[in-house]
Amino acid sequence: MSIEHPALRAVLENPLSKTQSDLDRDTVSLEHTTSLSLAQALSVGCLSRLDPSTEPVNLWDPAAGSGFAGFLLVDALQSAGTQVHYRGQDINQAAVLAGQHRFDAEPDAELLVGDTLANDRSPDFKADLVIVDAPWGMNWASSASAVESRQESGEFRFGVPQQSDSTWLFISLALEKLRPAAQGGGRVAALVAPGSLSAGGSTGAVRRSIVEADLLESVTRLPEGLAPNTSITLYLLTFTNKTDRADRGKVAIADLQTQFTTSRRQRAMPASAFRELASGLRTRKPGPRNRTIRTEELTRREALLSRASMDGRRLLWRLTTYRNAAVDERVLASRYGEGSGISIEADPTSVVDLDPSPFFGDGSRDLLKDMKEKGWDSRRLSQLLSKEPEATKHSTADGDGHLFIPTTRSGKVSTELADVESSGRVLSIQLDDDVVEPAFLAAWLNSEQGVASRLHAVEASSSGTHVRALRSEPRSLMRWADELIIPMPPRSTQLALASADEKLGSYHAELSRLRESIWAAPDSAVDVVSTIANAFDDSLNTWFDQLPFPIASALWTAETATSPGDQQRAYLHAWEAIVTFHATVLLSATRCDPGNSGDVEAAIGQTLREQHLGIERASFGTWVVIVEKTSKELRRAFESNDPDEVARVRNAFGDLSQTGIERLISKDVVKKFNELNGKRNRWSGHTGHTSGDEWKAQVTTLVSDLTNLRQLLGDVWTHLLLVRAGSAKRTRDGFVQTAELAIGTRSPFRTQDFSVGELMMDGELYLVRDGSQTPLRLGQFVQLHAAPPDAPYTTYFYNRTEGSSVRMVSYQHGSDSEWRADAESFRAEFGALALSS
Repeated sequence: MSIEHPALRAVLENPLSKTQSDLDRDTVSLEHTTSLSLAQALSVGCLSRLDPSTEPVNLWDPAAGSGFAGFLLVDALQSAGTQVHYRGQDINQAAVLAGQHRFDAEPDAELLVGDTLANDRSPDFKADLVIVDAPWGMNWASSASAVESRQESGEFRFGVPQQSDSTWLFISLALEKLRPAAQGGGRVAALVAPGSLSAGGSTGAVRRSIVEADLLESVTRLPEGLAPNTSITLYLLTFTNKTDRADRGKVAIADLQTQFTTSRRQRAMPASAFRELASGLRTRKPGPRNRTIRTEELTRREALLSRASMDGRRLLWRLTTYRNAAVDERVLASRYGEGSGISIEADPTSVVDLDPSPFFGDGSRDLLKDMKEKGWDSRRLSQLLSKEPEATKHSTADGDGHLFIPTTRSGKVSTELADVESSGRVLSIQLDDDVVEPAFLAAWLNSEQGVASRLHAVEASSSGTHVRALRSEPRSLMRWADELIIPMPPRSTQLALASADEKLGSYHAELSRLRESIWAAPDSAVDVVSTIANAFDDSLNTWFDQLPFPIASALWTAETATSPGDQQRAYLHAWEAIVTFHATVLLSATRCDPGNSGDVEAAIGQTLREQHLGIERASFGTWVVIVEKTSKELRRAFESNDPDEVARVRNAFGDLSQTGIERLISKDVVKKFNELNGKRNRWSGHTGHTSGDEWKAQVTTLVSDLTNLRQLLGDVWTHLLLVRAGSAKRTRDGFVQTAELAIGTRSPFRTQDFSVGELMMDGELYLVRDGSQTPLRLGQFVQLHAAPPDAPYTTYFYNRTEGSSVRMVSYQHGSDSEWRADAESFRAEFGALALSS
């Protein structure tokens, strides 16, 4: 299907939609009301592949509630000039009365009271489209006798699920209500809860029967929290009985987890997300969040594995494979290595699992890639244990080989429980003798990669339909250990790294002691500094080559200044470049959620006005306020522990790790910028004579602040690269795009190819990682220009608005220290930050 149905535009742009969705909220409970976003999702599912020439359209709504979802779809079709016949039914009388009021003006619409599972009140009505927004997880025991009678009469031919969840009963009825395939067939769009995708037993049997009948067309994960009365994650499923489609035996999948915006604490999906979904469903072309798979790939398998520890203890855990992958010796060798001693205890079981998540990335990919690049083998912790992990609060371990591992981000892995310093749950593990050096393992698990591996293991082994959590029983903890990936370099490397880590820790302690000592013996300060200074002399120059070009070039200008006064001014300019760049990055990421961004920018604007600042004349303080407010909002998203919020923020930052983002938004970075703002105001405002020694002392302080900033940011800018986008070619999973790496102190830049989900605009600046689904486009407050075109690039930072133009200034050596741009082109960039907003 290549032609978009004209009703889609009405669904996404109809200004009456919001008013209609609120129409009955005072007369019926929220459980009988469909939110606007969910109603739009159902409409997109129905319309994405509907032939525009189909007329009239028969629409059935078996769990109509107050009828809003059906009304939205009817109204959209009618606005496109299509005649519609609507039939709806719901068990709740108050909801039906509200719906009947909504459909008063419709000439061919009926909404009736009745238990749809027990009795279809429109038995002769054959549907082109069916929308299913039935109660999620509803027990249907009260309708069981009627369902059994209907099944004996030939209905529910796919079987009946467990009585704890009626979802697949409604879907079965919907499929049987469609116009027969010989008459053109029809389509079902249904909203289902996570448990309905993967439950086993009779529910799994019904799901398998429907999927094996080649009726499933698509599965889309929607963002959490779209329903008016629950934060549960919902999935949009579409089915069709059409037999003339070219994609038989295939299923379209999409993951829109991050595609939401928040306004006044309510989530909604933007029209752009629905357009992307509609296009993917209609054309079947792969994109950053959608692809097409073979139906059999929805098979998930589980097997019980075992291994014997060195003391003869038998350890058991479950392994799950996705995408129809077998659980056999080849899989064991790939996961655990040849000769691992791990065996399969019983024949694997299989289930049809409709969750699309396993098809959209694997949190372990970067970890395994990093180990491979180092030439290290990788292992699973389950291979190294002598007994099952245990949740512990008291140290009962004796002897060597014990480690205590926190299950949260806070705390440190240690051989002593008292040193863990975690307020959350701590797991005690005991290692087999001589399989890995415990000090090495503890040190690595405390590194940035180790923390990432720990968090991945907790996420991958957590279970639960609504609230996912790591359980404390032995099998769950063994599953956690099996998901915890660790490196296994040669024993000599392990010992060397463990020793180096211990020495660096002692150096840190010694530095702290020396820092305290100078206050007890002030005369020793110069000698103390000179003793250790050589170890750090070239560290900043090395750092410059890892930084984004706008920052690195300004710092290089400061580093190469000839006089103390010039160097002090250049370092202050470099700090202004750092803060401006940082603020632009965080503001750009915040604007990826346009609903919430408006509130954040309004708060920024209010603070700027209270401090007599403004974006019109941007000062150091202006950028610090932007960093402060955006950092606070981004930290709030992480601290909410909402998986969709965390995923959305990571998506905004080009899929940078949570640890990397936390470095960028940390309170300590905000504090450092505020300190620099204070120093800048004191030193720049001083109008008296400044001696050469004072200049030098200020430069030393500014360089020391840079060292501190480097410690705070770590190597984040080596993982999130600033690039200038170039040409691209399309691939099955998105695009491969060539870009110039705007890194280090020099241009021209070298080029590199990046796999990206969304195409970057040619010539624009982005922050990106290889494999980013959505590269982060950098705001226009930082720009690169070359004059003439073949000259090296010069960075320009927004400074102020002057009449009809904006003034951009450079803090590096270049042919022009200023650049003028049209103020009108910056209007969107100012957003709600401007005084006129």
